[in-house]
Amino acid sequence: MPIAPNVAFNDLTNNVTGFLKKYPVRIFGATAASGVVAYCLKNRGASFRPGSVLGTLSMKATESFDIRAMAAIAAVGGVGNGQVFNAHSVHMDLNQAAMHFYNLDNAGPNIMVTGQLSGCSFVMRAGAAGSVDVAHVSPAGTTGALLIAALQAAFPAALIYGVGSYDSNDRVVSILGVRGGTGWRIFAQKHDATSGDYRIKSVYQIWPARLKL
Repeated sequence: MPIAPNVAFNDLTNNVTGFLKKYPVRIFGATAASGVVAYCLKNRGASFRPGSVLGTLSMKATESFDIRAMAAIAAVGGVGNGQVFNAHSVHMDLNQAAMHFYNLDNAGPNIMVTGQLSGCSFVMRAGAAGSVDVAHVSPAGTTGALLIAALQAAFPAALIYGVGSYDSNDRVVSILGVRGGTGWRIFAQKHDATSGDYRIKSVYQIWPARLKL
């Protein structure tokens, strides 16, 4: 029996590492400016995850989920039994010149989402009072590798997750953050962009330190 979206959302927010290792989550970012935005989590259908022992050499069947902004959910059949929630939504800026940081503080929703990376970079730096400044930047007009180099030069104290951390030729990446007792943790779930089911290839914690899960 498929996992109910409300049960999945509770698991996601309370056991984020376990959830992201089991279930592919495809995120469709909001077109609105960065801020608190209403989203909906729904079942997407069957997919696969790496096995706990042999990893991608032994893929296991699983369920998958979509997260879409409520502003766009009507176009894909409405809410249905989906789980509606508010999230810190990080807008994709078109290039480095247009980028701006969004502060994830200790107030508001305890979840952060942004659109999938497919050549883009996600930038993270420590903010005031344990908060995190984040930005999602597209490499429009350049390459993903050149964008990484430019961002590293401009923000030497920041952690940058982009091309080089994933292969944009056959991967897309869902970036998701959850705030808990120790503050914000941000994760990257890599998907196979060629399979059609966005099966999981690997999962990393990318803030506050990089850690393969």
